[in-house]
This record gives sequence, C-alpha cells and structure tokens, in this order.
Amino acid sequence: MIKGIRILKKTNYYVFYFESFSDEMKNIIRAQLQGIYHGFAEIDITPEFYSYENTLSSFLDRYEDKTEETKKGMIGELLLHVLLNHLDFGIKSLSILKNKEERSIKKGFDVIYCEIDKKKLWYTEIKSGKSDDGSKNSSIYNIELLNRAKSGIITMFSQKQNSRWESALIDVSLTIKQTEGLVDLKKLLANDSPSVISDGKKNVILVSVLYHDLSDEINVDSIKEFCDETIKDDVFLSLIGISIQKSTYQKVAQFLRDEIKK
Repeated sequence: MIKGIRILKKTNYYVFYFESFSDEMKNIIRAQLQGIYHGFAEIDITPEFYSYENTLSSFLDRYEDKTEETKKGMIGELLLHVLLNHLDFGIKSLSILKNKEERSIKKGFDVIYCEIDKKKLWYTEIKSGKSDDGSKNSSIYNIELLNRAKSGIITMFSQKQNSRWESALIDVSLTIKQTEGLVDLKKLLANDSPSVISDGKKNVILVSVLYHDLSDEINVDSIKEFCDETIKDDVFLSLIGISIQKSTYQKVAQFLRDEIKK
C-alpha cells in the first residue's frame, strides 16, 4: 500500500485512486526515478552520470516543450512504472521510461513486463487523458482510453515490425543485470518477435490514466465489462486491465521541477 492511493484489486483488473499526492509517493519517485528512466542495470555502472539531478534535468528537458496531450502521457507512463515497480505484482519491467531515439515518449511498446518464474511476457500499452470539455464522465472516458490502448497495441502486433523488439532488447540490457538472467530474458523476448513467430497471441496489459477529480470516480463495473468483452474477443492470450485516476498531472510535474531547484 502507498499512502494517498486507494487500490482496488480484482482477478484481472486493478484500479488506483490517487486521493492525494503524498510524501510517501514522492519518496518512492525519488528512490526509483533514475532506474526507471535510464535502466537499473545501467545506473549501477555509471551512477554519477545518471545522478538523480541529471535524470530530473533530462526528463524535464523532454517534457517542458511538449503539447498538453504528450505531457499527460509522459506523466501517465511515469506513474505506471513507479506503481508496478514498487508494489508486488509478480512482474518485472524489461523497459525504460526514456525514449532512446528522440526527446519525447516512446514509439514502440510502452512497457514490457515479465513474470520471471513463468517466463511469461506482458506487452503494455498506456493511454492518458481527460474529457477536456467535461461532456463525458469518468467511467465513459476511462473506457475510451482503454479502448484506445487496445486498438493501439493490436495495430502494433499486426504491423509485425521487428524494430519494436530490437528496441525492447536494448531496454532489457539497460534494465536487467547479467546476474538477474539477462541472457535468458533477451532470448525469451527475441523468440517472441515476428522474425521467429510470425503469428501468435500475446499477453497484454491495457492501462488508462484518467485525469478526472475523484468526486466522479471510475465505476469499477465498467472496467470489468470492458475486460470481459475484450476476453471474449479472443485477440489476446491473457489480459490485465489497469486504471489510474488522478485529479491532475500538473502536481507530479511541479514536484519534479521543485526537486531540481533544491
């Protein structure tokens, strides 16, 4: 548990309600930001280069000149990385937050997780946003975000671009140490690529990050209905749905700005 966050856990979906942006959550971000952003294995090699201060500067350099839509997405991805890395979900991230190719959000899979003991990969797509004109309530707009995540990852799989797996393999090297099974994990990921398996369903985590005030909470029944319908569609091997509701993304961004001023 994390102070300020109410967590609802069901069989194949989870909801995180941010009731406050607590000091505990801020401390978790402080402890994890370098590893999440650059890769935990990478920062062990050159910790001075990947210092907390340099990481803050790098993130904000990419963040500040982006559109509001992109900013919402970057904070949404950060929140997901932090939450799943801190809490015991039985999965390990094989991905970094930083886009290696350009100063923006990643173009390939948002995150790839692995159940290490089961050698089970989970491809993750995150969509973040809010109903800017207020015409849609939290439950309706949250399902829109989940559907966008679903459509987005289906498109990625259908394109069968090996470049997405090549990029993911670089992330594994940055994230996982040799002693943690780096070689085996790279083989597992490579053998799941289109060049090895031309067809085949994947395990998927679909994530929505909704920036709506909690006075209008996401109705969990709507998430269950979405997951049930998606499972019936039979397009994925297994499915996990995650929804994060937070009133605004600006508080997280301002926290990072304040950190760099210290």
